[in-house]
Amino acid sequence: MKKKKIRYLWLIPLAVLLAAALYAAGLLYPDGKEQLPDPALSDWMSPLDDNRPLSLINIPGTHDSGTRYIFPDYFLQDQDTGILQQLENGYRYLDVRVALNKDRRGLEIIHAFGTCRTGPAVWSKALTFDDLVADTLAFLDAHPRETVIFCVKPERSGDDASYIRGLLADKVAQAPDRWFVENRIPTLGEARGRIVLCRRYEGDLGLNFYWDDQGDPTVLENPIAIAGNGSFTLAVQDRYHYGVEDKWNAVQYTLRNTTATEDTFCLNFLSTAQGKLPHPRSFAAELNARFLAEELTAGSPYGVILFDFADADLAQAVIDTNLLP
Repeated sequence: MKKKKIRYLWLIPLAVLLAAALYAAGLLYPDGKEQLPDPALSDWMSPLDDNRPLSLINIPGTHDSGTRYIFPDYFLQDQDTGILQQLENGYRYLDVRVALNKDRRGLEIIHAFGTCRTGPAVWSKALTFDDLVADTLAFLDAHPRETVIFCVKPERSGDDASYIRGLLADKVAQAPDRWFVENRIPTLGEARGRIVLCRRYEGDLGLNFYWDDQGDPTVLENPIAIAGNGSFTLAVQDRYHYGVEDKWNAVQYTLRNTTATEDTFCLNFLSTAQGKLPHPRSFAAELNARFLAEELTAGSPYGVILFDFADADLAQAVIDTNLLP
């Protein structure tokens, strides 16, 4: 009997390798596989008036946009589609969390203590800021009447901010005509075919999108925080340590009391990570379902609405609230 057990031990590493190959191919857990693009969502900004300020367009966004492949995914994964798929699905605001790589010559995409990767395998290379820019510019080349907002936040507190600013400036300098980097709200016409850089750090390039952290779990009657940023104002609901019920109340309050104007950007996050062992997917499943059931009013200035595990249906619900032209 012992000899038979030993004889079949070689099957164990073979099974492990087979499972890894299936996972890498997206066959073992197919939920995160890419969807076919919807042409209407790929070009939804095309018919909008060039003179409309971006703040007066209701824009679907993704929270922690680069986390499709991250470990441990139970705690840290917030999206199950890649950047190109998000753009094809209609999302035009990307939440980009960056950190210096080991040699401080480039920027990686991270979330908390986890490094985002280009594939599901542990040996996949780190997802970089350059990767996101390349995918976004390729999308804009194919859809030149669209624009994409990059909201960039240094995620690792120990990183030298001057290095990050320098690397971002170098990236913009490689193709300056493909970026909007003034600290003011552009019109859609000014932004078409370009990445609009917004920054959650001190610097000179881009719109100042700094707001105070909203991780305090204390439930507030008015969850919207106002930040004055020079030529415009931010109104932000990002209560990311609320429980699902309190978070939904905060989302609804912001939907009903939004202050998006020509000079005010409104950001309304559906993302939350309440508890010591958070599972963003389970929170998103309930919050996203509630959002799809919500009766939104066409023409209301909701601003940017950001989701975890964002899909085409959620984007369509936001896009449909925009009045033409």
